[in-house]
Amino acid sequence: MPPAHGDGPDPAGEERLPGGFIAEVVRAGDTIRRTPPTNADFVAALLRHLERAGADLAPRHLGTDEHGRQVLSYLDGQVPWRDREDPGYFADPALVRLAVLIRRLHDACAGSPLAGGAETVCHGDLSPKNTVYRRTPQGLLPVAFLDWDRAGPGRRIEDVAFAAWHWAGLGDGADPAELGRRARVLRVAYTGADGPPLPGAELVEVMLDQVEGTWRGIDAGADRNEPGMARLRAAGIVRLVHGWHDWLLRHRRQVLAALGDD
Repeated sequence: MPPAHGDGPDPAGEERLPGGFIAEVVRAGDTIRRTPPTNADFVAALLRHLERAGADLAPRHLGTDEHGRQVLSYLDGQVPWRDREDPGYFADPALVRLAVLIRRLHDACAGSPLAGGAETVCHGDLSPKNTVYRRTPQGLLPVAFLDWDRAGPGRRIEDVAFAAWHWAGLGDGADPAELGRRARVLRVAYTGADGPPLPGAELVEVMLDQVEGTWRGIDAGADRNEPGMARLRAAGIVRLVHGWHDWLLRHRRQVLAALGDD
């Protein structure tokens, strides 16, 4: 995960990494130091659970440092910080591998105390910018997820739906049939021969709820003077995502037709 352009090691030997709208993230040797999430205890327990389960899809939780920052193991690889910088990040082999990782997460957490009475534990923020890729003979493939701050009990369909609209184009100029096709690739690879059903109509409805919840959540957070949310709104993200929601509402039937319903 290379540093952002213009950033480099600070006097303490720490290297600021890209991102930073919500949490400040630096690399120190073979560790990552970042602003702790509000659910720090849950995230720590989840990462320890995934390590014990051998899921191999998240950094290891190493505790906190003298500044109170979350300390995680560094994962070598590439993160697509710049949208569409390499089509390999969004190619079908990457989508299939993505679905396999999501299924591995859900299977590892289903029935665990962390899931409570829910179906499983969801990452809650699956996007290319929270995903580590490595080059393989099959191309760029995802190998692990970062930024578990929004993880919590939930339904399997929630992470699959969230990934579907984050690994596809939305808004003016986007192809609704392509969004549906990509959602279908994810669903087929996730369910396999023995997975739980993920009805197409429900997938689209969950996507709509998530897109609306995203812009409304940023807007409400900015109104509460939360710095990260205020920065996102100032960057035009509320307006952008609101437009995505309107677009998806208009093209819902086309998306569903391409997604199908097995």
